[in-house]
Amino acid sequence: MKNTLLTTTALAMTAGAAFADGHAVDVKVGGFYNTTVAISSVDTTNFVSAPGDFDGLDVLSNAEIIFKPSITLDNGIKFGAEIQLEAGSNTNGDQIDESFISISGDFGQVLIGSENSAGYKMTVSAPDVSPIFAQSSSLTAFVPYSGSLDTNNDGTADTELGNNFFRGTLGATFIENAGNNDANRITYFSPRFGGLQLGVSYARDAGETNGPVNNDTTLTDIVDIAANYSGSFGGVDINASARYGTASAATGTDPEIWGAGLKLGFSGFSIGGSFAEQDGSATNAVGVLNASDGSSYDVGIGYANGPMSYSLTYFSGTNVDDDLAAAGADETLDTIVLAAKYKVNSNFAVSAFIANTEFEEEAGGQQQVDGTVLGVAAQFSF
Repeated sequence: MKNTLLTTTALAMTAGAAFADGHAVDVKVGGFYNTTVAISSVDTTNFVSAPGDFDGLDVLSNAEIIFKPSITLDNGIKFGAEIQLEAGSNTNGDQIDESFISISGDFGQVLIGSENSAGYKMTVSAPDVSPIFAQSSSLTAFVPYSGSLDTNNDGTADTELGNNFFRGTLGATFIENAGNNDANRITYFSPRFGGLQLGVSYARDAGETNGPVNNDTTLTDIVDIAANYSGSFGGVDINASARYGTASAATGTDPEIWGAGLKLGFSGFSIGGSFAEQDGSATNAVGVLNASDGSSYDVGIGYANGPMSYSLTYFSGTNVDDDLAAAGADETLDTIVLAAKYKVNSNFAVSAFIANTEFEEEAGGQQQVDGTVLGVAAQFSF
């Protein structure tokens, strides 16, 4: 009964989507479901509000259902859309991740809607086959980077640190200017010419929702430009990227970001790395840059042989500490991940990894977190 209903619904959707000129909408449904089971050992210093035991076995799941309707005209131009539905049990109120329309043809591709910038999407980074990734906030599921500190030694927690992992240089080289994420923007990707592709993005503001904004109170005119190269010379595969982004701040300094990446592949091996920097993101009451400013890099080596692949990846990130910026303090994160992955088929893979991560608030070492995570994972795509 269920299969009959689904089949009937699909046929009805296809028939109902047909245009008068004979073109029909092709609706594809895909997605992924990833589950990681890991055991962690964590040591913390100066966690006043939560000085407890963080060791133990836990589960991290991440899932999305992705809808992709499209139509291709007789002249070859393709109109499409992508809607990413969060499928996890706890999505923190964000039921739709990214949603945008696309127009593709010999001229390249245009994306319009809630999506990351061209610079983000074109970034090349170090090899990493782990399910947890060295450049990811996923490790926060097992290691409590954020915590409250007693900065004035009065026995009361008064500071919250380690909050800029996502889209910021403390946790990634895949960053967005001033931490904007999936903003409603317009992005253009050129066709590849001799392996080179160019991209440019524009967002009026950092919001993911509709509605006017006040230019006097928010970040506006967010522009990103990027270049990506893919080619081979003498048996060496080369992938490289470079990016620059800027925006207009309501007050203070206009923020800028920079980034570059390179990956080389030969005889099953791959080596590479990337770098990113955020400058001028914002100022606090005493005129000191907040925690969005900083730099990060990663380096790594990988090897693939048939269905098996391996990687060793190191990431290092630094941000100006948002709470102790007046003292010139930084926050730093160093993570190293060793991983092995077995691809059963095109839709299913299993993997194992061990990661060590260290977070430190550098103002006298007031907060320190050392964590080791050992885990296995199953990764489905459909």
